Amino acid sequence: MTTIDNNNQSKSTAGSAGKPAIFSETVTDRLTTIIPETRAQATKPRPFIDTHVHLMKTSLYSWFNPSKPPTFEGPWDPLFTMGDFTNEQLAQETNGTPIELKGAVHIQANADDPIEEIETVEAMGKRATWPIMIVGGGDLSDPGIESLVEREASFADVRGVRQNLNMHPHPLYNYVDKSYMDDPQWLKGLALLKKYDMSFDMQLYPTQFERAGEVMDANPETLFIIDHAGMWADRDLAGWQLWSKGLRKLAQRSNCVIKISALASLDHRWTLESIKPIVYTILDAFGTDRVMFGSNFPVDKLHGTYGDIIHGFARCVETLSEAEQDALFVGNAKRLYRF
Repeated sequence: MTTIDNNNQSKSTAGSAGKPAIFSETVTDRLTTIIPETRAQATKPRPFIDTHVHLMKTSLYSWFNPSKPPTFEGPWDPLFTMGDFTNEQLAQETNGTPIELKGAVHIQANADDPIEEIETVEAMGKRATWPIMIVGGGDLSDPGIESLVEREASFADVRGVRQNLNMHPHPLYNYVDKSYMDDPQWLKGLALLKKYDMSFDMQLYPTQFERAGEVMDANPETLFIIDHAGMWADRDLAGWQLWSKGLRKLAQRSNCVIKISALASLDHRWTLESIKPIVYTILDAFGTDRVMFGSNFPVDKLHGTYGDIIHGFARCVETLSEAEQDALFVGNAKRLYRF
């Protein structure tokens, strides 16, 4: 069982004029190692397609309010204060950094009306200077789900569907109270995705990996994209072994790829050294052609700046070839989300 550190909370400080308050105090040594960072490392341009971001008009989400139950991400008060998170705000997050946004993938955030969410994000895409692909929402266990999936697939920029599957005995980590992957009706809904050339963003915990593998095997024509690095939630030796061994088994399937994202949500005081083992384990299991990076903004804004998080990923893989780095940050996203 994961031990919850009730003192592991983000702190807010005053922001600059006209901008939201900074969500977390700057940890100046977050990205340092024994060997100090050079200027070349700090300023190297990083083209980037952000494969996991929530572009939110918050009025579309009835759950987005201060009565939202607490979760492992920590208090959401700064996010409620900030409100909407648009393509313009995402672009502003790169100011003063060497990050060059080349595109983004909006991941559904359980809107009351999934179609209105898609329409809202497509409108942002028309304003943005870079393309935005969309992963829509919906309950695949709904007997009438095909009509929704068909409508979502009719939008030019929709590429797939996500439905949270996370079940955990600790209430802070539990997203749903139903084992969807064991529901025959949900499995029927999932099987529809291949008909509409839709991928499935799969958000779950390591305790669910074994069943997820069976589901992938039953749907060989569907691309499954593991979200948030497989969400290593139980931070003890048994939890690490379950996560790492389970990922290696999932990686044996050609229709399974993975996103490295939300590391800060599960490690509020993260450092470059604390995320390296996660990044290295995933790359060792999946290779450099089936891994992507995502910011999980604005959620991970609670525990770090956009520049620090993406630069942290870049530092983890800086010894790879330029071609491999470009694949991880741009090329794989272009191919797998069909930009």
